[in-house]
Amino acid sequence: MISGRLRRYATGPVIVVSLVGLWLAGPAAAEAGDRGEAAKRIRFRLDLYTGLSLLDPRVLNQIVDYDTGVRQLAYDDYFDYLEANGAILAWSKEGEGREKKIRSGVPFGFRARYSVSDFLAVSVGFEVMRGGRDGSSFIRYVRNESAVETYTESLDISAYRLKTRAYAPSVGLHLFKRLGSLDAEVFFAGGPLFAACSYESQVNYTWMMQSPIATGVPFASESLVAQDGSGTGVSLEAGGRLSLPVFGRIDLFLEGGYAYQVVKSLSGEGSEIQGGTLTTWEGTWREKTETMTMPWGTCTWRFPTNYETEASANGDFRLDLSGFRLRIGASVGF
Repeated sequence: MISGRLRRYATGPVIVVSLVGLWLAGPAAAEAGDRGEAAKRIRFRLDLYTGLSLLDPRVLNQIVDYDTGVRQLAYDDYFDYLEANGAILAWSKEGEGREKKIRSGVPFGFRARYSVSDFLAVSVGFEVMRGGRDGSSFIRYVRNESAVETYTESLDISAYRLKTRAYAPSVGLHLFKRLGSLDAEVFFAGGPLFAACSYESQVNYTWMMQSPIATGVPFASESLVAQDGSGTGVSLEAGGRLSLPVFGRIDLFLEGGYAYQVVKSLSGEGSEIQGGTLTTWEGTWREKTETMTMPWGTCTWRFPTNYETEASANGDFRLDLSGFRLRIGASVGF
């Protein structure tokens, strides 16, 4: 199936967190001169937050390299070969849009904290993170077979989606120190990770011929490939935090850190619609090595898929959602 992509192709907003609001809220915090004593009476706090997760699931993103590489070999390199050997007069390419790799995610979560002492707190929390890119593109190749005969091949990649999602319950340990009107802390948290990934590509292909003899569309096709996978891994995180009181028992906070989040085994369903025929399967995600050899060149790619054949050279696949985290939120004391 996957090697059939040559036939098929022929065929979190970035969140910019500003600290200005926090620091300009300093005058409002001036009334909290006795914050130290008041804070001692607040043992339980509930945190709510969102933010930005910087991701680089490199192995998962190899799917994009594979798809663009197959198209490069099937069209650009092929037409260069034909032109160099005098089989066509010339060719050109135009288009817009592109397939996109996953670079970031958006987390949403809550955390319940209990202060054991004036410098130590423990917590339980739950975070949901979604990352992915929706893309589309349109590419038109025009080749002049002769002075009067032209072929136009169009690829309308109407949907191209690469997505991840993760659910991370956690327990944490927090060490904090009061710095005037601010609370500064370091924290460590960990727990299981429930994560998933998905891939979808829909391509509409049209071949149009223009010549003195005939003009029309001798061939057109539609194809859709979709794959899903899910699994369980581990999540570990360390970071720091600054909190500023705004009024009453409500604080605003900014925290950043690094999270190690890896799932070592995923499995799921997949499907392909090609020429009106539906093929479905279910399997474990692996890294597949595929080599395509054509008269005009040879290319080898390594990419993840849950579709396996006996001829596939597969290796283990890990979904790695590790990266830096930046969160902003509100904390309410009880």
